[in-house]
Amino acid sequence: MKDTVYSGRMQKAKMEMAKAGVDAFLLGPSSNLFYLTGYAAQGDERLFLLVLPLEGEPFMLANLLYKEQVASLPADGFAYWKDGENPFALLKTEVEKRNIPVKRIALEPQIPALFSLPLGEIFSGTEFTLGSPITDALRQIKEPDELERIRRAGRESDGALSAVIGKGSYWIGKTETEFREELFAELRRRGIESPGAVVAVGANAAVPHHGCTNTVIERGKCLLVDFWGRLEGYYTDCTRTFHAGKPDSEFEKIHAIVLQAHLAAEAAARPGNTLGDVDKAARSVIEKYGYGDYFTHRTGHGIGIDVHEGASVNKGAAAPIAPGMAFSIEPGIYVPGRFGVRIENVVITGEDGPQPLHSYPRELAVIG
Repeated sequence: MKDTVYSGRMQKAKMEMAKAGVDAFLLGPSSNLFYLTGYAAQGDERLFLLVLPLEGEPFMLANLLYKEQVASLPADGFAYWKDGENPFALLKTEVEKRNIPVKRIALEPQIPALFSLPLGEIFSGTEFTLGSPITDALRQIKEPDELERIRRAGRESDGALSAVIGKGSYWIGKTETEFREELFAELRRRGIESPGAVVAVGANAAVPHHGCTNTVIERGKCLLVDFWGRLEGYYTDCTRTFHAGKPDSEFEKIHAIVLQAHLAAEAAARPGNTLGDVDKAARSVIEKYGYGDYFTHRTGHGIGIDVHEGASVNKGAAAPIAPGMAFSIEPGIYVPGRFGVRIENVVITGEDGPQPLHSYPRELAVIG
């Protein structure tokens, strides 16, 4: 992305700051900093901040070690400190030199206590507030380039799942961990970084956030695969539930109910509705069949630079659906001690309705 994109985002952030009565916004290494500047490096024990004032131009404060990395960032100035120096004193000096008011400062939520506590000491008369409302409002509606990255991530994840699950009976006798590692390798081959997954066999699939184990994939048991990863800075997230060998009639019935709930929620994911309406559409189907108590989580979550970001697709969520939003739809039914079924797609909301980003079939598939 060009600097004009980032400068435009910072101007929009200033508009949100004005609404919130914020004088300055301090951001450390985080997804919000990536959104505003394109800087994607991890933070460490050295203070690193973007200072975005309501009035005036932004500047960076960083350790001298990072001079080369930050030199091209869209900031008006740079203040560097060396190991052994006090970066907080330098920050205060720079803020005073630039005549930046500090009556109310917003902090990036990922700034650790290692930094937030000293900031409270040097700006002792300042009211601090979380900066989430400033960036959440901007990041919820994606720009065309962001949407295209999310689409590509979805296509590549579909290809990875197809390649791995396509081995069919090869997986009988293999473990959850072995499946996960092969899936991760395939995702990386397709350019997807930071992969994560829930791979759950049988009763393990009744635990929505099951930790991957050496449980063996066996005929007569389900295989739930929930996986995610990042392509060019943007995430995808997908879940499919398979069955090893022929499933019994109860599993087939529950899979069909979850698919019906998923499709009902997808149909509700359109401008004019709220995120709560999407949740209600899925939950109503599952409750109609008597499994409401077995659907134990929200229907979905926002997605973008973070795998979970912004407003949730949850009961009563009042956030209106608008074109350019991206979120998951992932209803599930979990029968303790037996099995679980979840089906998840990421959708983008367009002017005319939802655009599902995963083409991998949602119908029940049998392996082995």
